[in-house]
Amino acid sequence: MKMKSLKKYKVGGTGSKMQLAIPLPQTPDGRVYRYSPNEIAHPRHFVLGNREAGFFVEEHKRERMRQEPGTTKTVCPYSGVIGDDGDFTHPKDQEAAIKIVKHAAMQDVESAFSEMLKGVAQKSRGGITIKPGTRTRRPTPQFGRRDLMRLLICDCCGRDYGVFAIALYCPDCGAPNIALHFGREVELVLQQARIAEDLGEDRQELAYRLLGNAHEDVLTAFEAVQKVVYVHRVSKEETGVVPAKPVRNDFQNVERAQKRYAEFGFNPFCVLSEDERELLNLNIQKRHVIGHNLGVVDAKFAENARDARLGETVELVGSDIREFARLCQLVISALDDWLGDLSYPIAPKAKEETGGRNEPETKEGTVGDLGSLASRIGRWLCEHSVSGMPDNIDEEGILTAFSDMEEGELKEALAELEMEGCVVLSHVIGTRLPRIQTAEELFLVFDPLVLKSSPITDALHLVDLVLAGDGSVSLSDLHDQSGMDQRRFNPAAGMIVAEIGEGRVSRTYSPDYPARYFTMTAEDRVALKRLGKQLTG
Repeated sequence: MKMKSLKKYKVGGTGSKMQLAIPLPQTPDGRVYRYSPNEIAHPRHFVLGNREAGFFVEEHKRERMRQEPGTTKTVCPYSGVIGDDGDFTHPKDQEAAIKIVKHAAMQDVESAFSEMLKGVAQKSRGGITIKPGTRTRRPTPQFGRRDLMRLLICDCCGRDYGVFAIALYCPDCGAPNIALHFGREVELVLQQARIAEDLGEDRQELAYRLLGNAHEDVLTAFEAVQKVVYVHRVSKEETGVVPAKPVRNDFQNVERAQKRYAEFGFNPFCVLSEDERELLNLNIQKRHVIGHNLGVVDAKFAENARDARLGETVELVGSDIREFARLCQLVISALDDWLGDLSYPIAPKAKEETGGRNEPETKEGTVGDLGSLASRIGRWLCEHSVSGMPDNIDEEGILTAFSDMEEGELKEALAELEMEGCVVLSHVIGTRLPRIQTAEELFLVFDPLVLKSSPITDALHLVDLVLAGDGSVSLSDLHDQSGMDQRRFNPAAGMIVAEIGEGRVSRTYSPDYPARYFTMTAEDRVALKRLGKQLTG
């Protein structure tokens, strides 16, 4: 039996015992899910993108790396555990791969049966004639993936990745990235300060509140980072070497924090001068006045602050916040070096504000693994589809639109599109090109580029509408409810219809929709709910 669909994923083995490699589903920005094999490295989940185009690794930063970037091993960003890339496969991706292989195998089985029944009893005189019906081609399963809120680019190797709030290491080169995370917090705080400073004289109370929140956020991030690093270092020590005392709020106080680090013979605060340490202490006290006393100066703060007067509102301006953040950042940089087992204390480094990160570059003119011509043809097919449903394509249309290309090149590009499931080709005598029929996959791949809308997102909207109904669905009525035009509606509707049992989908031909109507059982409702969960990642 020909395994045409499965062979798309073949990377080795024999025809009967193929080794398959299933591409990982990606987030809208091209990142993939990863999952730490370390069971106590909560939350374990992170996303991994590509290396920033044109990034140059500075020699002095190589000493921070635990491995050469781009190897076949991954570093857990939460715990530093290193393992083979395959060990970090996300459970959801394992489930997705099984569904994709199952779908491809079923396509191959159906194709084999169709081929076996071709021409059966066509020339018999009398007796039984077998006429195979039209085979419904289900689109390749789609899986939604979402980026995490904290997205970074490692300043040592240029790798793009995302984590939950805070992590310790770059998942590619393994360099400590804690200073990078704190730097992102500082960027957000400085943005808050700028917003407050831009408010007019008539909104000073709001400006003060925003500055107070920004000031508090500096200490919150400072404390959180120290806790994460300290707990990680304690976990690496042998049992009993460092007492496992509850951390509580020790890292909101310089003196208590120094005692914690003294357990390891280390003091990150020694990177500060005497005056800087005094100013850091004062800002920590100021945060408590703002957070717990609505900014009103109490006796303890008045004792330490020269210009503060008991009962008055503590003074707070944007420059105070910037200086507070700078001092904290120096301490965190020392922690970053400590985490990487580098020499410390370190010399203070200036940190420039950045306006954001560059989006990862893609190979211009191509889509996924398709070549340039296959991508051009795919776009053209998508742009010229009126209904958004599978349809036969006129050979002359292709030859005219791509008259600058040789027929051999066009045939190869069409074969690429067939390998990706975007078209179905039939080879017949007397034509210059194979007979071409578009498939549902074409719209899933190219609609986000051509229409700037995703059938996956649209399908999620339709799932909600269908599940809210009584179980009997007219696609014409569903179209009206959706608010979409017909070209955009049909690819998403096709994904819904593919989940409904065949016996419950109208077989009457419809020129406008994938089906005229369908009815749902409890099993179909479960299938649609699972589809919704699958598409949202």
